[in-house]
Amino acid sequence: MAQVQAQAVSDLLRTRGIDNELILFETQGDKILDRALDVIGDKGLFTTELERALGDGTIDIAVHSLKDLPTTLAPHLMIGAYVLPEDPRDVLIAKKGITWDTLPQNACVATSSLRRRAFLKMLRSDLEIVPVRGNLRTRLRKWEENEWDALVLAAAGVHRLGWQHLISSYLDPWLCVPSPGQGVLAAQIRDDRESLKILLAQFNDRRAAVAAMAGRSVLAELGGGCQIPFGTYTEWINQEQIRIRAQVADVNGRQVITRDIEGLGDDFVALGRKLAQELISWGALRLL
Repeated sequence: MAQVQAQAVSDLLRTRGIDNELILFETQGDKILDRALDVIGDKGLFTTELERALGDGTIDIAVHSLKDLPTTLAPHLMIGAYVLPEDPRDVLIAKKGITWDTLPQNACVATSSLRRRAFLKMLRSDLEIVPVRGNLRTRLRKWEENEWDALVLAAAGVHRLGWQHLISSYLDPWLCVPSPGQGVLAAQIRDDRESLKILLAQFNDRRAAVAAMAGRSVLAELGGGCQIPFGTYTEWINQEQIRIRAQVADVNGRQVITRDIEGLGDDFVALGRKLAQELISWGALRLL
């Protein structure tokens, strides 16, 4: 998946005549596959190696899934552009003829995400949630081999690999709220690379950037990491205004706090902070 995403950004640069070389890295999150992400700890699981290469000048641009990037970046690094946004929703991969609405009682559903586990249990307390790690191809193989009823993945990854035909249902993002920035790619650079800032600015998707940064500002205010039962979803109401939903749960989905806020897209940071404070006043820190 990471290679596909990096290649997509490489191709995007080439559309403007910008030649580039693709350099691949294996991160800690790629290597440790026998434990759940929340057990390992989420500080730079999929980003540290790339950020180190940026810092020492081995690479010029690092491509990340924004949802995997901590809200506090490494020193002297910045996001140069938010690019190639995909569908932010989660999707259900299931046995033939089964959708979310027809998922049988006590169905066994696999996911690698603590957030998805919590929100799925919130929606269906009868579900048996099992952990699954590995790249998308590996998770699909494990789903088939173990004969689990369903597998929940990010729509963005499934779309980018061209596997839309496997999707049985798209989960409502207002209920199973996605990770902040899910579906958006971040082109990260050093903050002293002025020419790269100018170059990447032409690729930045403003609406996707505002939506993603609004959600990340909520997470930053809460002080949480990537592997917690927390999600945000932002939609543009019109050309100027956005609506943000933030949702926090305990790991079993028994206690859930959901709050919404609306305002100007240009005020995304203030809106995110205000929404986070509402969550805190309702007990979010206790759950997290």
